[in-house]
Amino acid sequence: MQHRKLWYILVVAAMLLGGGCRKAPDNARYIPADVTAVVGVNLRSLSKKIAWNLITGSKLYKEIRKRMPAKNAGDVMGGIENAGLDVSNTFYVYSRRDDRFDGGNIKVGLIPLEDAVKWEAYIHQAFPDAKIIAGTGRKEASLGTGMYAGWNNELLIIINAQPAAVDDEDADRMDDAPGNTLDIAKEMETAFMVPAGNTIMNNKRFSSFGAHRYDLSFWLDYGNVLTAYNDAGALDVGGVSLSSSIWKDAIVTAGFEFKKGRITSSIDYYLPEHIEEATRDFGEVEADRDMLDRLPKDNLDMLLSMHISPAGVKALLEKIGLFGIANVGLTTQGLDVDYVLNAFTGDMAIVMNDFSLTAEMQTDEFMGEQVVHKQQRAGMSMTYVVKINQEENFKKLVQFAEQDGMIKTANGYIFPLTSKDSVFMMIDGKYAIVSSQRKYAQGFLGGHFKKTPMKPAIAKRVYGYPFALTFDINQLFHDVDPAISNSPRDSAIIAESKKLLNSVTLRGGKYVDNAYKFDLDINFMNKDENSILELIDFGMRMNEISTRDEEE
Repeated sequence: MQHRKLWYILVVAAMLLGGGCRKAPDNARYIPADVTAVVGVNLRSLSKKIAWNLITGSKLYKEIRKRMPAKNAGDVMGGIENAGLDVSNTFYVYSRRDDRFDGGNIKVGLIPLEDAVKWEAYIHQAFPDAKIIAGTGRKEASLGTGMYAGWNNELLIIINAQPAAVDDEDADRMDDAPGNTLDIAKEMETAFMVPAGNTIMNNKRFSSFGAHRYDLSFWLDYGNVLTAYNDAGALDVGGVSLSSSIWKDAIVTAGFEFKKGRITSSIDYYLPEHIEEATRDFGEVEADRDMLDRLPKDNLDMLLSMHISPAGVKALLEKIGLFGIANVGLTTQGLDVDYVLNAFTGDMAIVMNDFSLTAEMQTDEFMGEQVVHKQQRAGMSMTYVVKINQEENFKKLVQFAEQDGMIKTANGYIFPLTSKDSVFMMIDGKYAIVSSQRKYAQGFLGGHFKKTPMKPAIAKRVYGYPFALTFDINQLFHDVDPAISNSPRDSAIIAESKKLLNSVTLRGGKYVDNAYKFDLDINFMNKDENSILELIDFGMRMNEISTRDEEE
């Protein structure tokens, strides 16, 4: 529990505190080049946007303080202020693949220090059982199972790792497991001694990304993630193992800014450099406007639209060496990759309407008696549409679906799902649409929904982009009844959740500066408070509900 308390305190400090003015060390140079993920919290930026006097003067902050026990409030707010952390700087947490540890990775935090003496005093206060060991140029202490801290005058490094599970027959070797104090101490040595040639700062994408100084930054080397899956054999294609060089240096970066009433994020999606040229077509064309105009818009809960270049798909398959394999598989059906890709323009959309979650009472017989109980009833309409390029090619593909049980009707096809539910497919020379509601399929092809405009807030985030995903959270929760649960706790959580978010949108997909660019907006119901306080307040309310439920 003590080490969890430390992480909680550090997170609160990252979100709320500001102070100090000296120039902090460049702790990013301690991040190794082979990390899988990096999270950075820019305390200087946050302190400028949410000055301490503005936080303490906020109505929301006063409500948070009321719900926080006085003792805990003093520990968190007062203790961390005197812990010697440099809260005018950025701290990082990174994760690196290492199969010796539980979960296959080791997590390391890099926190700049302003006063190492105060940090050491804080250790004595918060972890009275911890033994501080003096080493060459730094001190170290074990803070509990899997938690180890090391610090010098400028930097605190915290390692959080557990040893990988061992079989019972290996239990006698547990003392030599990598998670014990001795081996984590060796990891601490490695964390402090990152060679200049092996730091992530040599990666031009990271250095460029870090220069933006977002409030919160996230770096993911998904090439490393795919390599882990590939090593486990999860990415074999037709028995053929793929080379990890295909996705080497594939990166996703996301920078978040906390503002009044919303969180914004700029996301860059980098493909490996050796296939960038082959995939630039993906970000050249926006999703078809006529297709978007035809979508059903009443009670719209979710919309996903995109344009995927068929030529880009072919070029990508060729570049990564899968074009031949795909052709071999399709040849058995009398097809090839070109024939399939030519069936589509690359425009498609998915919409969800009419979502509801209600409670109804149901009577069942149990041991000869009638028992009445509450049951949840979910409802929604799902619609999927693609734009057709070569109608003849598309119809041949549909023939294969007929062989798998699709039933042909006078004006389309039916996929029976249950005795009560079916999915309808209708086709004209321009579009193919699959929907759980016949009226939506007919309305789309007939252009009946073109008369109904999208909500302006949704339309401006959908039209004009190769990719758009929007959730109207307010609409989604509109017909969710908090009474659906038999648990007062769950009902209270649903009621509070309905008050938090208005909408979430992700849009973009254009290729700029060697990356596909996306923008994320998370919009809150309360427009008057900073989103950080909103999230903290929501977390406090969830904790209060859980605590009350446990007491009852």
